[in-house]
Amino acid sequence: MKVMGKCRGSARALAGQLAFGVSTIGFGQSAFIALVPLIAVQTGLGTGAIGTAASFGALAFVAGAPFCGALGARYGHGRTLRALGLLVLAGQLVFAGLIWAGMLAPLLAFAILLASRLVYGLGASGVMPVAQAWVCGEAPREEHRGLLALLSAGLGAGRILGSVAAMTAGLAAQLPFVLLVLSPITLLLAPKDKRELAAVNGGEGKRLFPFDRRILPFLAIGFCLMAGFGQMQMMLGPILQTKLDLAASSATTATGLILTLVAAAMILMQVFAVPRLALGQGAGVAIGSSLLALGALIVAASSGFILCAAGLVIGGVGVAIATPAYLAWLLSRVQPEEQGAAAGWLASAHVLGQGAGALLGGYAFALCPLLPLLSCAGLALGVAAAVWTMKPGES
Repeated sequence: MKVMGKCRGSARALAGQLAFGVSTIGFGQSAFIALVPLIAVQTGLGTGAIGTAASFGALAFVAGAPFCGALGARYGHGRTLRALGLLVLAGQLVFAGLIWAGMLAPLLAFAILLASRLVYGLGASGVMPVAQAWVCGEAPREEHRGLLALLSAGLGAGRILGSVAAMTAGLAAQLPFVLLVLSPITLLLAPKDKRELAAVNGGEGKRLFPFDRRILPFLAIGFCLMAGFGQMQMMLGPILQTKLDLAASSATTATGLILTLVAAAMILMQVFAVPRLALGQGAGVAIGSSLLALGALIVAASSGFILCAAGLVIGGVGVAIATPAYLAWLLSRVQPEEQGAAAGWLASAHVLGQGAGALLGGYAFALCPLLPLLSCAGLALGVAAAVWTMKPGES
């Protein structure tokens, strides 16, 4: 009993260290988005060029996540995280160098920005999958959901800090970019492995493909939930403008406040509540998905700021419950040396779902302001219904 308690404590301590490390990914994502106006001023590039570079970075993330996620089992998780940290650092240094260089020829500036986003996206893609596979390899199965939630909380905390870091541009225009360069240090401080999972398969594992029946249902779940939640988040500003008759500046402020509340609620849920919820694999996903649907419907039915905020918070809490549940379920279906690749494929599905949500949400809102919310609710309820038909041991 003492040995088991020590093992659990050690795994939670490791998850805490890795949560600190993965926070740099959320930090970099939110800071870059917030800094787009300043990037345009410093480089002379238009928002279209900046958005194109960011899109290619996202594609690098999608393509790299399964590959980089599998490297931990082959070369050691700590070593892989530090190597990925160096890639992230290189991408941020190139990006900061572009800003500090001042005005360059537009084509050269775009090429440098594009290179920085590709390098950053590749390095960032493997961080969460490697960390997730590492903590799951160090703890009994019943602890996985809570540990994975702690890692997600680290990512969310990084997103909030990234937004705060962008605000330091008011003190000095170059300061946010200095902070971006410093942020990957958290990955370079990743602990060393206590054991080598590479020995499981002599350093070579069977390649895992997304259409593998063991993981495909969970990739579909992740895609659908992120597509739904992404629609609700992306269209929140226009929805608030329509519902509350706000000016664009007021809607932007209200959106930022609500999204900050949502992020804080999700972090609190992941750190304090999810590890203590005695829910089965399917129940966690179904309840979380149902809460996301309920939150979307509350926003759709609301006519005031408080109800809109409450609906978004409820939806965010639902995502915070569902995500670690189906990730832990997914990782329980595959072999230890396949967990990094499986988590990588899920990370790719999440990014694709968020992109699809942003795209579909824009067109849906143009047809009817409530359609993105109703679509989110429909996708979430569809996931909840599908999960009840799945058995825990089904592959």
